[in-house]
Amino acid sequence: MKSVVITGCSAGVGRAAALLFDRAGWQVFAIVRRQVDADDLEAESSGALKAFLADVTDRGQVFAAAARIAEHCGDTGLDGLVCNAGVGGAGPLEFAPMDELTKPIDTNLYGSIFCAQAFLPLLRSARGRIINVTSGSTLLNMPLVSTYPAAKYALELLTRQLRIEVAHFGVRVILLDPGHIKSRMTLSAEEQNALARAKLAPEAIELYGDMLAKLDRMVTGMVGSGKEPEVVAQAYLKALSDAKPKAFYTVGVDAKALRIIGRWAPQWLMDVMAARVLNSGAPDNEDAPAHR
Repeated sequence: MKSVVITGCSAGVGRAAALLFDRAGWQVFAIVRRQVDADDLEAESSGALKAFLADVTDRGQVFAAAARIAEHCGDTGLDGLVCNAGVGGAGPLEFAPMDELTKPIDTNLYGSIFCAQAFLPLLRSARGRIINVTSGSTLLNMPLVSTYPAAKYALELLTRQLRIEVAHFGVRVILLDPGHIKSRMTLSAEEQNALARAKLAPEAIELYGDMLAKLDRMVTGMVGSGKEPEVVAQAYLKALSDAKPKAFYTVGVDAKALRIIGRWAPQWLMDVMAARVLNSGAPDNEDAPAHR
């Protein structure tokens, strides 16, 4: 029986993936942060799935969970690690409170690093695979959400480096862009934005109020949209099951199209597109064509 660790399994894609792998006959070790989520997930599974409590931003908790999981893996090791846990953030960088600055980086970047450190001994034994989850936001110039794509961009670079670093052990490191998902992150984005705005100083509202209002309207329009979590879960399973896995997977036409646009579009055009989204002024760029 193949085995997999999946983080961020309380809801959304992580939960869908845990149950999908369980139905496919994998031994699933699901990482959640609350006991109630662990109980619910185990109750909905076939009975073989095991849930463990850990906050991926806490290195000690991640290593403690890995030690408990190692007891179940034995000498066979671990076939897959899906670093699915993720969190967003919003607000003008100039006024961002410390927790809003660090939360996306701690979860999306350091969480994946801690998991790699903790589970690589088990993955090495089974010549297993790691999936790190990125975002198409790394290709866009989106004001007011800078720390999330910054963390994901750093994760992309780290994944490429780690891929070479552990290749001689037979461990494959895969980057996956799920595109736009109907996930808990999307569904709660409106609430998260409201909470973030409540922390801002009056000066921040005065300076960035119009852009923040535009962001709120854009996020509200996105709530409930996107591909179903099960679609992304299927991509996780494919990436861990393919006989010859790719280094990079995209899920859906939206993710693939954005990657193409981001690769070929000039920087001035990306600036203009971002400025129009939030009705802000695009920076001057000498490479942009003159308007006549």
